[in-house]
Amino acid sequence: MVGREDLGEIRLTTAERPAETQSGLLIAVAREARELGFFETLAEGLDLKMKVVSYSHQQKLETLVAGLVQGTRHIAELQTRIVPDTVAAGLFGLARFPDQSQINAFLRAMGPAQVEHLEHAHQRLLRAHSLAGDRARWWALPSGQRLLPVDLDQTYLVTRSTQAEGAERGHFGRKRGQRGYKKSLALLGGSVREVLWQRLEPGNTHAQEAVPAVVAALADLAAAHHLAPGDFLVRGDSQYGGTATVRQLQAAGHHYLLSGYTPRTAQALAARLPATAVWHLRGTDSNGATVWYTDAGDQALRGHDDPPTLPPMRTRVILVVRVAWRERKKRGRGAPATVRERVVSYEHYLTDLPAAVLPADAVLDGYNARETEESFFRTEQDAFGAQYLRTHVFAGQAAFLWVLASTVNLLRWVQQRLFANTPLEQLGLTRLVTQALRLPATVIQTADAWLVLLPAAARLAHLLVRAWTQRSYQLPLPLLEHFP
Repeated sequence: MVGREDLGEIRLTTAERPAETQSGLLIAVAREARELGFFETLAEGLDLKMKVVSYSHQQKLETLVAGLVQGTRHIAELQTRIVPDTVAAGLFGLARFPDQSQINAFLRAMGPAQVEHLEHAHQRLLRAHSLAGDRARWWALPSGQRLLPVDLDQTYLVTRSTQAEGAERGHFGRKRGQRGYKKSLALLGGSVREVLWQRLEPGNTHAQEAVPAVVAALADLAAAHHLAPGDFLVRGDSQYGGTATVRQLQAAGHHYLLSGYTPRTAQALAARLPATAVWHLRGTDSNGATVWYTDAGDQALRGHDDPPTLPPMRTRVILVVRVAWRERKKRGRGAPATVRERVVSYEHYLTDLPAAVLPADAVLDGYNARETEESFFRTEQDAFGAQYLRTHVFAGQAAFLWVLASTVNLLRWVQQRLFANTPLEQLGLTRLVTQALRLPATVIQTADAWLVLLPAAARLAHLLVRAWTQRSYQLPLPLLEHFP
């Protein structure tokens, strides 16, 4: 074939590249963690019944976090992606990260006391560094009032292992008849986007059981940042729409916006409305159903397990009716013809906010805005592999999830502080972890700064360096593009 030249023999070899790391921007995370006392807060008082030989508890926590920041999805990946990166280890003052086996032993040694310690450490970091006090980051209501959303949800971790401690059969979406865990989550919404609280639970645990712990975590955060109970708007799906949850939120003084617990209640309320009730057309949903809504005003509701002596719970109710048409095959004998039938479904939403502050249509908009925690669960899976168990020891898995929650907050603070006014400030966590933080770089320490030489071929590197050099203030972490 014309024009083709022999390229010669291919030979593979290895060579030392002492200043190169596969995660050049990990230095930003390490620097911010040092400024915030992040690892000291997690490690101080973490009493484990295991020998400390080569690595301290803090250094093992640093390894776990470094692995999460670099997107490892299993403990085994630490051995191939983290341990060989001696430059990254040097950013944490280590000659080399501990092996996978030591991290496994570290998690297996965890017990309930260590899980509680990491939960309290997470709260201490929030008290000191949370952005919750910045009202400009809160959700702006149509009335102009601002509230800090607190989004509640529950996800699951399914396992086929018979060795997983505490795993129980439960409802796991479409994965019926399996065993696993559930994780309850409270996430600060708006543009704060921090993990307030989370807990690993057996697979048969109801979501409402987490509400008292969330209320306690909100009280702790409010005291630290001089917030009133009425500054919070707790949002949740129908798992949290029972009267017991509403009573707890009312007693705590928090605003709430919840989907009602059962459609039967919505249908019964709609049947009791007077004929003069005005229904408004909202439009067509993604399934092609026509959506109507009305403000049913103040209603008295009772839970199915409320004692007779307990007075009904009163709250404002917004009713929604969805009308759809579907084709189905004719029943009985004859040709397989189809008939068109109407399908009507009912929903209701509960809130304490009056119509003057939050009109009925804005109630629905505000509820739909609670995609924060749903996207967070997807991010946990895509960026951190949170759907995979790191250990079969229940306390060890719970401890890992607390480390993950604190790491998520650390990344948020890195974005808002160190990467302010750069393309990384508003980047989603998935892209931040799987793309930006995986930029390889040459890291050189000088007498007064760290030089981070990013690859010139990466478009993100050009954008980041340009924004970094144009900022109005100087940060002691120069970033340089590397041109060969």
